[in-house]
Amino acid sequence: MENVKVTAQNFTPRVQQWLQKPAEVTLLHLFDRVINLVDAEGEIISVVQAQIQSGPFSLVVEGERPFPHLITPHAHISRTATGLTIGPLEIEYRQAKLWQPVPDWQQLRKRQDVWQDVLPEMETAVHAHLSTLGSLGPANFNAQFQAAMTGMQTVLFAANSDEWRTAVTKLAGLGPGFTPAGDDFLLGFLFGLWATRPREQVMDLAKIVVETAVPRTTQLSAAWLQTAGRGEAHNTWHELVKALLAKAKWQPPLQNILQTGATSGTAALLGFIAAAQNRQSR
Repeated sequence: MENVKVTAQNFTPRVQQWLQKPAEVTLLHLFDRVINLVDAEGEIISVVQAQIQSGPFSLVVEGERPFPHLITPHAHISRTATGLTIGPLEIEYRQAKLWQPVPDWQQLRKRQDVWQDVLPEMETAVHAHLSTLGSLGPANFNAQFQAAMTGMQTVLFAANSDEWRTAVTKLAGLGPGFTPAGDDFLLGFLFGLWATRPREQVMDLAKIVVETAVPRTTQLSAAWLQTAGRGEAHNTWHELVKALLAKAKWQPPLQNILQTGATSGTAALLGFIAAAQNRQSR
């Protein structure tokens, strides 16, 4: 097969650093629009086509041809100062723009008065979508998830780190798939904390989430939780934050999040709303 050359559109500063590391790289997952790579240190990046949008560890490239049509799961991978090669796929990233993965959580926290009143409507929309999923929905796949989710909503996580750790343990790695629904809920819950609580407090709570959940889940889900612990989010969450701050229509970005994975976006939004509704008085 002839080499296929594509241009990278953007990447995050962390991905830029990853590309310069000498560590050996292997292919972790191969999907139509996403290639997940992991280095010898366990750090993951995702090569994604533009329709997937930017993420906290994504290298966004042009093109729409399904990746499995180009490469095999055992493709050789190499890095240079200006490019990444995966089998016959050559990715040039010299002109790629830097994309900052942290939404404006600070403004969202400062201006809670402009968006907190829409949370009940958001919750209604999420549960309406949940009902269309039937038994496949994250709140329905077993009673254990429902109980753990309810426990996370009621735990006094700001006052008792042991209770917080216990609640996280019940959700970490819970459910099927590359990113279990329990982890997706935790990711959204962290976003809800970033949106409503001081940075220092969130960092302390996020540290417990990462330390507790990462050893209990998949490599990919662990990567998402680690980025959420730093306040980093996929572009769909950036769009939701912008809409809430602008008092604009939040329904389109919410629907985009709901379409993430089979149930990932739904579980994450359940977590976000649960945390945002349990804000502390400022």
